[in-house]
Amino acid sequence: MCLGTPYCRRVDGNYAEALDLLPRVVSRLHAAGKRAYVTTPAVPREADLPHVARLVDAATAAGADALEIHNMGVLRIVREKGRPVPAHMGAYANVYTHLAAAVMRDAGAVRVRPNAEVSLEEMAILAREAGVEVEVLVHGKIPLGVTDRCFLLTEPEDEESDPKCPSACGEVHWLTTRQWVLKTVGKGILSGRDMCLLEHLPRLVADGFRVFRVEGLHETAAYRSEIGAVYREALARAFAGGSFAVEDRWADAARCHAPRGLCNGYSFGTAGRTYVGTVLQDANPGV
Repeated sequence: MCLGTPYCRRVDGNYAEALDLLPRVVSRLHAAGKRAYVTTPAVPREADLPHVARLVDAATAAGADALEIHNMGVLRIVREKGRPVPAHMGAYANVYTHLAAAVMRDAGAVRVRPNAEVSLEEMAILAREAGVEVEVLVHGKIPLGVTDRCFLLTEPEDEESDPKCPSACGEVHWLTTRQWVLKTVGKGILSGRDMCLLEHLPRLVADGFRVFRVEGLHETAAYRSEIGAVYREALARAFAGGSFAVEDRWADAARCHAPRGLCNGYSFGTAGRTYVGTVLQDANPGV
Protein backbone atom coordinates (compact mmCIF):
# COMPACT_ATOMS: atom_id res chain seq x y z
CA MET A 1 0.00 0.00 0.00
CA CYS A 2 1.28 3.44 -0.94
CA LEU A 3 0.80 6.12 1.71
CA GLY A 4 0.33 9.75 0.80
CA THR A 5 -0.45 11.54 -2.44
CA PRO A 6 1.96 12.82 -5.12
CA TYR A 7 -0.44 15.58 -6.18
CA CYS A 8 -0.96 17.96 -3.30
CA ARG A 9 0.79 18.39 0.04
CA ARG A 10 -2.28 20.07 1.53
CA VAL A 11 -4.88 17.40 0.80
CA ASP A 12 -6.63 15.99 3.84
CA GLY A 13 -5.34 12.65 5.10
CA ASN A 14 -1.93 12.85 3.44
CA TYR A 15 0.37 10.59 5.46
CA ALA A 16 3.38 11.98 3.60
CA GLU A 17 2.70 15.19 5.53
CA ALA A 18 1.72 13.70 8.91
CA LEU A 19 5.21 12.45 9.64
CA ASP A 20 4.45 11.76 13.29
CA LEU A 21 1.79 9.25 12.23
CA LEU A 22 3.99 7.27 9.84
CA PRO A 23 5.49 4.85 12.41
CA ARG A 24 2.05 3.79 13.64
CA VAL A 25 0.57 3.39 10.15
CA VAL A 26 3.58 1.50 8.80
CA SER A 27 3.51 -0.81 11.82
CA ARG A 28 -0.18 -1.56 11.31
CA LEU A 29 0.36 -2.41 7.66
CA HIS A 30 3.28 -4.67 8.50
CA ALA A 31 1.22 -6.38 11.20
CA ALA A 32 -1.42 -7.09 8.54
CA GLY A 33 1.21 -8.67 6.29
CA LYS A 34 1.35 -5.75 3.83
CA ARG A 35 4.20 -3.67 2.51
CA ALA A 36 4.17 0.05 3.27
CA TYR A 37 5.39 2.48 0.63
CA VAL A 38 5.43 6.25 1.04
CA THR A 39 5.04 8.64 -1.90
CA THR A 40 6.81 11.93 -2.38
CA PRO A 41 5.56 15.07 -4.21
CA ALA A 42 5.45 14.68 -7.98
CA VAL A 43 6.36 18.32 -8.67
CA PRO A 44 8.34 19.58 -5.68
CA ARG A 45 9.40 23.23 -5.71
CA GLU A 46 12.44 24.65 -3.95
CA ALA A 47 10.35 25.39 -0.85
CA ASP A 48 9.31 21.71 -0.66
CA LEU A 49 12.81 20.24 -0.56
CA PRO A 50 13.41 20.61 3.21
CA HIS A 51 10.17 18.73 3.84
CA VAL A 52 11.16 16.05 1.33
CA ALA A 53 14.44 15.54 3.21
CA ARG A 54 12.51 15.18 6.48
CA LEU A 55 10.09 12.78 4.78
CA VAL A 56 12.96 10.53 3.67
CA ASP A 57 14.26 10.43 7.25
CA ALA A 58 10.78 9.81 8.69
CA ALA A 59 9.96 7.03 6.23
CA THR A 60 13.29 5.36 6.98
CA ALA A 61 12.80 5.61 10.74
CA ALA A 62 9.25 4.26 10.42
CA GLY A 63 10.50 1.19 8.56
CA ALA A 64 8.78 1.95 5.25
CA ASP A 65 9.56 -0.62 2.59
CA ALA A 66 10.23 1.99 -0.11
CA LEU A 67 9.74 5.57 -1.22
CA GLU A 68 7.82 6.31 -4.41
CA ILE A 69 9.71 9.07 -6.25
CA HIS A 70 8.70 11.06 -9.33
CA ASN A 71 11.55 13.54 -9.49
CA MET A 72 15.28 13.09 -10.10
CA GLY A 73 16.06 15.79 -7.55
CA VAL A 74 14.26 13.81 -4.87
CA LEU A 75 16.14 10.68 -5.96
CA ARG A 76 19.36 12.63 -5.45
CA ILE A 77 18.31 13.51 -1.91
CA VAL A 78 17.81 9.80 -1.18
CA ARG A 79 21.18 8.95 -2.72
CA GLU A 80 22.99 11.63 -0.75
CA LYS A 81 21.48 10.29 2.46
CA GLY A 82 23.14 6.95 1.72
CA ARG A 83 20.08 5.34 0.12
CA PRO A 84 18.49 4.59 3.50
CA VAL A 85 15.26 3.29 1.93
CA PRO A 86 14.63 1.67 -1.50
CA ALA A 87 13.58 4.10 -4.24
CA HIS A 88 10.76 3.28 -6.67
CA MET A 89 10.28 5.66 -9.60
CA GLY A 90 6.61 6.61 -9.98
CA ALA A 91 4.19 7.50 -12.73
CA TYR A 92 5.53 11.01 -13.34
CA ALA A 93 9.23 10.11 -13.58
CA ASN A 94 9.04 10.00 -17.41
CA VAL A 95 10.33 6.46 -17.91
CA TYR A 96 9.97 5.76 -21.62
CA THR A 97 13.17 3.87 -22.50
CA HIS A 98 15.70 1.51 -21.00
CA LEU A 99 18.27 4.33 -21.16
CA ALA A 100 16.21 6.54 -18.84
CA ALA A 101 15.56 3.58 -16.54
CA ALA A 102 19.29 2.80 -16.43
CA VAL A 103 20.10 6.39 -15.41
CA MET A 104 17.61 6.09 -12.56
CA ARG A 105 19.02 2.68 -11.60
CA ASP A 106 22.53 4.12 -11.45
CA ALA A 107 21.21 6.97 -9.28
CA GLY A 108 19.77 4.47 -6.80
CA ALA A 109 16.34 3.40 -8.04
CA VAL A 110 15.51 -0.29 -7.71
CA ARG A 111 12.10 -0.16 -9.44
CA VAL A 112 10.59 1.95 -12.21
CA ARG A 113 7.08 2.50 -13.42
CA PRO A 114 7.08 3.23 -17.16
CA ASN A 115 4.77 5.93 -18.46
CA ALA A 116 1.29 4.82 -19.40
CA GLU A 117 2.00 5.17 -23.13
CA VAL A 118 4.70 2.49 -23.00
CA SER A 119 3.44 -0.81 -24.42
CA LEU A 120 3.88 -4.16 -22.70
CA GLU A 121 6.36 -5.17 -25.39
CA GLU A 122 8.43 -2.06 -24.74
CA MET A 123 8.23 -2.65 -20.98
CA ALA A 124 9.72 -6.12 -21.43
CA ILE A 125 12.64 -4.65 -23.41
CA LEU A 126 13.07 -1.91 -20.82
CA ALA A 127 13.24 -4.42 -17.96
CA ARG A 128 15.70 -6.65 -19.80
CA GLU A 129 18.06 -3.92 -21.02
CA ALA A 130 17.99 -1.64 -17.97
CA GLY A 131 18.31 -4.42 -15.41
CA VAL A 132 15.71 -2.93 -13.10
CA GLU A 133 12.37 -4.12 -11.72
CA VAL A 134 9.34 -2.86 -13.66
CA GLU A 135 5.98 -2.02 -12.10
CA VAL A 136 2.92 -2.51 -14.32
CA LEU A 137 -0.36 -0.65 -13.84
CA VAL A 138 -2.98 -3.38 -14.22
CA HIS A 139 -6.06 -1.48 -13.08
CA GLY A 140 -7.20 2.04 -12.28
CA LYS A 141 -7.09 5.57 -13.62
CA ILE A 142 -4.09 6.39 -15.80
CA PRO A 143 -2.09 9.42 -14.56
CA LEU A 144 -1.84 11.81 -17.51
CA GLY A 145 -0.53 15.07 -16.08
CA VAL A 146 0.34 16.99 -12.94
CA THR A 147 0.89 20.61 -11.90
CA ASP A 148 1.63 22.36 -8.63
CA ARG A 149 -1.29 24.79 -8.99
CA CYS A 150 -4.82 23.60 -8.26
CA PHE A 151 -7.21 23.60 -11.22
CA LEU A 152 -10.32 23.44 -9.03
CA LEU A 153 -9.91 26.75 -7.22
CA THR A 154 -11.28 30.01 -8.64
CA GLU A 155 -8.93 32.13 -6.55
CA PRO A 156 -5.20 31.76 -5.76
CA GLU A 157 -4.40 29.35 -2.96
CA ASP A 158 -3.90 30.91 0.45
CA GLU A 159 -0.59 29.54 1.63
CA GLU A 160 -1.75 29.60 5.24
CA SER A 161 -5.36 28.48 5.16
CA ASP A 162 -8.09 28.29 2.54
CA PRO A 163 -11.59 27.01 3.42
CA LYS A 164 -11.99 25.79 -0.17
CA CYS A 165 -8.92 23.59 0.18
CA PRO A 166 -8.81 20.63 0.53
CA SER A 167 -12.63 20.32 0.37
CA ALA A 168 -12.71 21.07 -3.37
CA CYS A 169 -10.79 17.92 -4.29
CA GLY A 170 -12.87 15.80 -1.95
CA GLU A 171 -15.54 15.75 -4.66
CA VAL A 172 -15.50 14.00 -8.03
CA HIS A 173 -14.81 16.28 -11.00
CA TRP A 174 -14.99 15.23 -14.66
CA LEU A 175 -13.72 17.09 -17.71
CA THR A 176 -15.91 16.06 -20.62
CA THR A 177 -16.59 16.68 -24.29
CA ARG A 178 -18.77 14.74 -26.69
CA GLN A 179 -15.84 12.47 -27.49
CA TRP A 180 -13.92 11.88 -24.27
CA VAL A 181 -13.87 12.26 -20.50
CA LEU A 182 -11.04 12.88 -18.02
CA LYS A 183 -10.98 13.05 -14.24
CA THR A 184 -9.33 15.93 -12.40
CA VAL A 185 -8.12 15.75 -8.82
CA GLY A 186 -7.14 19.41 -8.68
CA LYS A 187 -3.43 19.18 -9.35
CA GLY A 188 -3.59 16.00 -11.40
CA ILE A 189 -5.38 14.88 -14.55
CA LEU A 190 -6.35 11.21 -14.83
CA SER A 191 -8.02 9.12 -17.49
CA GLY A 192 -11.79 8.92 -17.27
CA ARG A 193 -11.76 5.23 -18.08
CA ASP A 194 -10.01 2.66 -15.93
CA MET A 195 -7.01 0.77 -17.22
CA CYS A 196 -7.90 -2.94 -17.06
CA LEU A 197 -5.52 -5.81 -17.83
CA LEU A 198 -7.55 -8.41 -15.96
CA GLU A 199 -7.90 -10.87 -18.84
CA HIS A 200 -4.26 -10.40 -19.84
CA LEU A 201 -2.70 -11.41 -16.50
CA PRO A 202 -1.41 -14.80 -17.77
CA ARG A 203 0.56 -13.01 -20.47
CA LEU A 204 2.06 -10.58 -17.96
CA VAL A 205 3.15 -13.45 -15.72
CA ALA A 206 4.57 -15.40 -18.67
CA ASP A 207 6.50 -12.32 -19.80
CA GLY A 208 8.22 -12.18 -16.43
CA PHE A 209 6.48 -9.22 -14.80
CA ARG A 210 6.17 -9.61 -11.04
CA VAL A 211 5.10 -6.18 -9.72
CA PHE A 212 1.53 -5.11 -10.39
CA ARG A 213 -0.29 -1.96 -9.32
CA VAL A 214 -3.97 -1.36 -8.71
CA GLU A 215 -4.35 2.42 -8.56
CA GLY A 216 -6.86 3.40 -5.90
CA LEU A 217 -5.88 6.98 -5.06
CA HIS A 218 -8.92 9.28 -5.05
CA GLU A 219 -11.22 6.23 -5.23
CA THR A 220 -13.71 4.95 -2.67
CA ALA A 221 -12.89 2.39 0.00
CA ALA A 222 -15.22 -0.04 -1.78
CA TYR A 223 -13.29 0.43 -5.02
CA ARG A 224 -9.96 -0.32 -3.35
CA SER A 225 -11.32 -3.28 -1.42
CA GLU A 226 -13.32 -4.96 -4.17
CA ILE A 227 -10.95 -4.35 -7.09
CA GLY A 228 -8.00 -5.33 -4.92
CA ALA A 229 -9.71 -8.60 -3.99
CA VAL A 230 -10.38 -9.35 -7.67
CA TYR A 231 -6.74 -8.96 -8.61
CA ARG A 232 -5.44 -10.91 -5.63
CA GLU A 233 -7.53 -13.88 -6.69
CA ALA A 234 -6.90 -13.45 -10.41
CA LEU A 235 -3.14 -13.10 -10.01
CA ALA A 236 -2.99 -16.15 -7.77
CA ARG A 237 -4.70 -18.13 -10.50
CA ALA A 238 -2.44 -16.71 -13.20
CA PHE A 239 0.68 -17.66 -11.24
CA ALA A 240 -0.70 -21.15 -10.60
CA GLY A 241 -0.63 -21.83 -14.33
CA GLY A 242 -3.10 -23.98 -16.20
CA SER A 243 -6.36 -22.66 -17.57
CA PHE A 244 -7.36 -19.08 -16.83
CA ALA A 245 -10.77 -17.56 -17.36
CA VAL A 246 -12.19 -14.26 -16.11
CA GLU A 247 -14.88 -15.00 -13.55
CA ASP A 248 -18.23 -13.25 -14.01
CA ARG A 249 -17.93 -11.70 -10.55
CA TRP A 250 -14.52 -10.27 -11.46
CA ALA A 251 -15.95 -8.72 -14.60
CA ASP A 252 -18.99 -7.41 -12.71
CA ALA A 253 -16.74 -5.69 -10.16
CA ALA A 254 -14.60 -4.12 -12.90
CA ARG A 255 -17.68 -2.81 -14.68
CA CYS A 256 -19.36 -1.62 -11.48
CA HIS A 257 -16.41 0.58 -10.52
CA ALA A 258 -15.78 1.98 -14.01
CA PRO A 259 -18.81 4.14 -14.85
CA ARG A 260 -16.89 5.74 -17.74
CA GLY A 261 -15.69 2.42 -19.14
CA LEU A 262 -12.46 0.42 -19.34
CA CYS A 263 -9.36 0.81 -21.48
CA ASN A 264 -5.92 -0.73 -22.05
CA GLY A 265 -4.98 0.41 -25.54
CA TYR A 266 -1.62 1.91 -24.59
CA SER A 267 -0.43 -1.49 -23.39
CA PHE A 268 -0.88 -2.88 -26.89
CA GLY A 269 0.42 0.04 -28.93
CA THR A 270 -2.95 1.43 -29.93
CA ALA A 271 -5.15 4.34 -28.82
CA GLY A 272 -5.13 4.59 -25.04
CA ARG A 273 -8.89 4.89 -24.55
CA THR A 274 -9.63 1.68 -26.49
CA TYR A 275 -10.01 -1.75 -24.93
CA VAL A 276 -8.13 -4.75 -26.31
CA GLY A 277 -9.68 -8.07 -25.38
CA THR A 278 -12.83 -10.12 -25.67
CA VAL A 279 -14.25 -10.61 -22.19
CA LEU A 280 -14.77 -6.98 -21.19
CA GLN A 281 -14.85 -5.25 -24.57
CA ASP A 282 -18.54 -4.45 -24.12
CA ALA A 283 -17.83 -2.54 -20.90
CA ASN A 284 -17.13 0.79 -22.61
CA PRO A 285 -19.96 3.31 -22.82
CA GLY A 286 -19.80 5.79 -25.63
CA VAL A 287 -17.69 8.39 -23.86
